[in-house]
Amino acid sequence: MITLASNVFRNMLILSAKLKGKEFQSGILATLHKSGNGLNYNPHVHLIGTRELVDTSREIIEETYMSYQKIRHVWKAVFLKHLKGQGIITLEEYNALNEKFANGFHVFFQPIDGNANEILFRTAEYIATGFFHNSQITEVDFAKKTVTFKYKSWMDRGTRKKIFKTRTMNIHSFMARMLFFLPDKNRKMIRYYGIYAHKLDEKLKKIETRTWAMAIENSFQKNPEICPECSAFMIKDTVFSFLADIAMKKLLKTHAIKKGYFKPYLSLARLP
Repeated sequence: MITLASNVFRNMLILSAKLKGKEFQSGILATLHKSGNGLNYNPHVHLIGTRELVDTSREIIEETYMSYQKIRHVWKAVFLKHLKGQGIITLEEYNALNEKFANGFHVFFQPIDGNANEILFRTAEYIATGFFHNSQITEVDFAKKTVTFKYKSWMDRGTRKKIFKTRTMNIHSFMARMLFFLPDKNRKMIRYYGIYAHKLDEKLKKIETRTWAMAIENSFQKNPEICPECSAFMIKDTVFSFLADIAMKKLLKTHAIKKGYFKPYLSLARLP
């Protein structure tokens, strides 16, 4: 399920950007949970992926749009085909499931925005916390040998309001489910794909050091690292910043823009 979901995510990004080729990659972290938040059998994938595509030989392509309706049907088609191909379901079951879920399988998108710490927290929340957290337990009755816990039963797609319910369970049944849904020994439940995969370090270094200049030169036939007046290599100060507006305002206090380049006021005074 993890690999299938990751491939669907990547392929949908490429399709939306109208690109072709295996060199275009996004960064993906994904994990599989066997159960839902209420300790019910509900295998599903949690996936966090970049909304940008990286061409490991040239440039970074920003692409934020993905059809929510379409990916529901694509995910259903890919997963049902896999189940039938592996002999897990019969042709009759395949047709029945395909008809039952006419609107596609459940897919929920939520952008993760914010500073580095916020994004890291949300990533850990979806990937690292597992299928159950002890903060969900609201009461333990030792006399009756029961455990009561709250769980998220649903989320409204429009308002994103979370709906919670409570469940009381015999403590032995509770422990049995907890043990049953634990991953098998030595099984890796978190997978890395695309630019987060192993053996891409050298390619990513090329992107960091060369790609931005090559992309600009390819579009404008000018090397942005070379001064257009004296042909000397210029100082690379701020190429891109998350707070680009603030960086621009600081530069404009001491520099002016001449022919698309920042130049100190002092050097401008010396120009004819």
